[in-house]
Amino acid sequence: MSRIIFQKSYLILLPSYQMTHTHKHPFLHLFFSKKGCRICFADTILKGNIILLDSNVPHMTKEKNGCDFFLLIDPTSSIAESLRKQYLKEADYNIFSRLPDIYDEPDKMSDDEIMDLTEKLLLNMQIISTENDNKDKRVESIITNILSGKWLSYSVEQIAAATFLSESRLSHLFKADAKISLKSYLLMRRLEHAYHLVCSGKTITYAACESGFASPSHLAYTCQKLTGIAMSEVFNNKK
Repeated sequence: MSRIIFQKSYLILLPSYQMTHTHKHPFLHLFFSKKGCRICFADTILKGNIILLDSNVPHMTKEKNGCDFFLLIDPTSSIAESLRKQYLKEADYNIFSRLPDIYDEPDKMSDDEIMDLTEKLLLNMQIISTENDNKDKRVESIITNILSGKWLSYSVEQIAAATFLSESRLSHLFKADAKISLKSYLLMRRLEHAYHLVCSGKTITYAACESGFASPSHLAYTCQKLTGIAMSEVFNNKK
C-alpha cells in the first residue's frame, strides 16, 4: 500500500506502484530520488535527482523509474506560486542534478521524519510556505468553504448561487485568481478527501459518497484520469 501524508498545501506520496499511464492533473509535481528518477514527458525522458513539473503537464512513469517519493502540490498555494516564479518561469518543467546532504532514505523514515525532511528540502530550494494575501476575498472564501468540507460536494452552479455570481463570472474570477478552473479544483479536493478517508480505514465506496462523487466508479475514473493509476493499486485493493 502506498504511503500518503497529508499537509496543508501538498500531499507526500511514497508509491507502492512503479508504472502509470500517461496522465495530467491540476497539481504541481515535485519528484525526489537519491539515485535519480526518470519521468516520461512528451518524447523526452526527464532524468534528475529532483524533477519539478507544472500543472496539467502530460507525463507517465515506467518500471524502475527510481523515484523515492513525490509531492502533489496545491496549485493555489504560495508554495506553487514560488516554484513557478523561481524555477518554472513559463516552462513545463525543471530538473535539478543533485540533492542536498540532508537527504536520507525515505522508506526507512517515519511520517514525522518525512514531513521534516520535506520542509528542509523546500527550504533548501528557498521555498517557504506562507499565507497568500493577494487573492480575491471571494476566491479565498470559496477555497475556505471547499477545504472545510462545507462546499466540497457543491457543483459550480451551487457555488455561484451561494456567492451571488453568475456561473461565467465565477468561473472567470476563480481561474484568473487561483490559476486553476473551479471544476478542476473541486475534483482535486474531492480526490484528496477520498484518499484521506481510505487511508483512515474507510472503504472506497464510502469515500466516494462522502467526497462528493456520484459513485465509486466515478471516483475510480477520476483517480485513473488524474493520476494514471487505478484506485485499488494505491490502496491495495480496498473495496
